[in-house]
Amino acid sequence: MRRIALALTITGLAFGTTACPEKGPMQKVGDKVDETVDEITHPNEGALEKAGRKIDEGVDDAKEAVTPDD
Repeated sequence: MRRIALALTITGLAFGTTACPEKGPMQKVGDKVDETVDEITHPNEGALEKAGRKIDEGVDDAKEAVTPDD
C-alpha cells in the first residue's frame, strides 16, 4: 500500500511540475509565501530533513485521497 501511495505521489509531482512551462506572477508570490511559512514553522532544518518531511506529507496526502470518508 505504501508503494502505491509513493508511486501516486511521485506521479503527481511529475505531472505537477510539467503542467505549465511558465509560472505566473500570482504563482510566484504563492511560492514565496509557502517558502516563508515553511522556514518559520521548521527553522534550522537541513535539506535532507526537509525532503523527508515533504515526502512524508505527500504520502499522508495520498493516503487521505485514497481513503474513503467515514
